[in-house]
Amino acid sequence: MSRAVSLTITILLSLPISVGCKSDKSSTLEFDHSIGQSANQSQLKWLGQWYGEGKKELLVREMSREFMFLNQDVNVELQFAYQYAQIDSFADPFRHIADSILIWVKEDRWPFDIFVCDKWFYADVAGLLNDPKWGQKHLVDFKNEDWFRKAHKEYVLSASEYTGNFGDIAPGAYIEGMWDLLFVSSVVEEKLGIKVKDYDMSIDDFIEYARLVYQYNQSHDDKITLVATNYQNIEMVLEQVVMSEVGDASKKSAAEQLQAVERALKKIEELAKYRPLEQHHTFATDRELKQENALFHLHATWVTLFWQRSNPEGEKFMRPCEFPSMPGKAAFAYSGTYNAIFAVPKKAKNRDAAVRLMQYMSTVDIAEKWENYSKCPTGLEGRMSFSEFGTDDFSNFSKHMAAKYDNRLVDVNLGDDLFNGKQKQINYNLLNVANGQMTAAQAMQNIRAAYR
Repeated sequence: MSRAVSLTITILLSLPISVGCKSDKSSTLEFDHSIGQSANQSQLKWLGQWYGEGKKELLVREMSREFMFLNQDVNVELQFAYQYAQIDSFADPFRHIADSILIWVKEDRWPFDIFVCDKWFYADVAGLLNDPKWGQKHLVDFKNEDWFRKAHKEYVLSASEYTGNFGDIAPGAYIEGMWDLLFVSSVVEEKLGIKVKDYDMSIDDFIEYARLVYQYNQSHDDKITLVATNYQNIEMVLEQVVMSEVGDASKKSAAEQLQAVERALKKIEELAKYRPLEQHHTFATDRELKQENALFHLHATWVTLFWQRSNPEGEKFMRPCEFPSMPGKAAFAYSGTYNAIFAVPKKAKNRDAAVRLMQYMSTVDIAEKWENYSKCPTGLEGRMSFSEFGTDDFSNFSKHMAAKYDNRLVDVNLGDDLFNGKQKQINYNLLNVANGQMTAAQAMQNIRAAYR
């Protein structure tokens, strides 16, 4: 064999490969690993996430390849969730993966050494098992590892919410951060002759947008929905309004918090005049985009990468907007979350290599890539400056949110966030007030009556 041919074969053998048919179905087996696994290499099986989500998918593939380069004794076999679920890559693998995790837990049998298990998968399995702490028995807990704590923002591991999402453990690196947003359509803005505020929108601004939508609908057949809620209902927006008036609840007395709730409810009552909850259009899925039919789509940051695949033209007309706040006020934290995406089973066949991969995922290099690729926050410590984000809509939004909220994100829930979480029995009736079914005064009467 000639030296040239030999060199060519050597190069080809060192490249990552994709094996499978041309179909976009998950019957395609697509693994990132070297063709010729060395006898002294151990096999690490990884069930990945973020297929088809642009640069987030790229990040997963790069982590796999770079980890193998840095750990020559390990061969990573990366399979994405939709492939394991054997579904089309445009479909949602959630149900299949959650049911698979449930089986693995029940049988204590783990086909992957590291697998996708974010807070939604974890909660789904916890509900089916009726065991919110199943992870303590079956998953490696990294929260007390010195390297793990140093790798994360102090806020993430000090806030009980984030380990609480996983039964009081930290099953993996909190790579992903996301904001809940109002995505505004420039198509509808043009119809209404307005320009919505991307940042620092007040509830008064929002009420004015609602009034203009309501006014338009009185004289047009092509009805506009104020906020499309095929993903979440508008209560999460209203809760952010309330918390903006409260501020840092830990520094406010119960009386001050009640007064803040009352002021916010009065604004929500003003909003109710313009029927903000009306939905004039139906959606096939919680990810569908109808840029011509709604002023706002209520969603989380991750949805844009799906819109870029399912409705690339429509996605170009959408830009991110911050939830409204009370005039001149800001909540202590913004609506959103940090999420651990991958977990390692205690009985993983190659637990040592999986733990090493988790250490690699927790580095500042990965934090920097996540922020650069996704334009979203991360729970990991990073080193990027605002100037490195870029100048597109999401980059500018990232700069604003990081500066305003110091990267504090929380799943806003008034039962947890007000009165030290000791008044969970209170129903704040935000939707009833917004729907005109109850006045602010009636809601406050009920709140005070339920307060113990």
